[in-house]
Amino acid sequence: MLDEHPRVDRSASRVVLASTVGSVVVLAALGAAYVLYDSRLALAQAADSFSDVFTAIALLVSMRVAAQPPDDDHPFGHQRAEPIAALMAAVIAGVLAVEVLRDAAAALLSGSRPTLDLPLLAVFVAKVLFKGAVAFAAARRRRDQPSPALHALQVDARNDVLVGLVAVGGWFAARYGWPSLDAWLAIPVALWVGWAGFDLARENIALLMGQAPPPERIEALRAIAAETEGVLSTHQLRARHHGLELDVHVHVVVDPTLTVREAHDIGERVEARLLAEADVCHAVAHVDVPR
Repeated sequence: MLDEHPRVDRSASRVVLASTVGSVVVLAALGAAYVLYDSRLALAQAADSFSDVFTAIALLVSMRVAAQPPDDDHPFGHQRAEPIAALMAAVIAGVLAVEVLRDAAAALLSGSRPTLDLPLLAVFVAKVLFKGAVAFAAARRRRDQPSPALHALQVDARNDVLVGLVAVGGWFAARYGWPSLDAWLAIPVALWVGWAGFDLARENIALLMGQAPPPERIEALRAIAAETEGVLSTHQLRARHHGLELDVHVHVVVDPTLTVREAHDIGERVEARLLAEADVCHAVAHVDVPR
């Protein structure tokens, strides 16, 4: 039985939209800083911001697609839209990481030195403050309404704060005694962007391949089915990811003296209880009778 009312997380959409707009502004500032000051740290930070912008836009579009109800072409819904968008963002992050590494290596070999003026530091600090605000907003919203999108945004923003602090430290070190550190520190930032892309790809490939949820979640779903009125026992509960949500199949044993209609009603009650879970989009209860 499919849930006919897709869940739309409006609070997640608002936070992601605000993050997108802010990331565009930060990206423009970092791009200008790279052109004006020839800073590889600014380039690495711009690459990270570009990845953030692409990811946020893809997430916004995919959230709208995923919220659409099932149709003739997609009878099980559109929940896989978000993992597909995240996988595209992972590829972009990998490409950007390689380009930043190549540029940093070229700068070190040529011996180029950036112009480390105060506006460059101001851009780095602005990104740290902005990403800190995004992480706080996402965490606060998640307390009221758990959301995978908000969790991903919170983790990404928190990581960006750490990377931004590296850039701030690199500015001071490069300005006061070690100019080449600007290019050297761009390398770990690029590696961080690449690792984040790899980790994002690994996670969402698992979702697209229909990976099972953790054993404790399977046990919790089995308990929900077993506690339904009229169910004597359960067995063979299987669950797999369908995008960010779960497709659940379970066998329930009922009293053999029940009529077919009564047994069918119990199966529907089990499905309804499973579909009431926030992470379940599809549930099927197979009704068995003891021999």
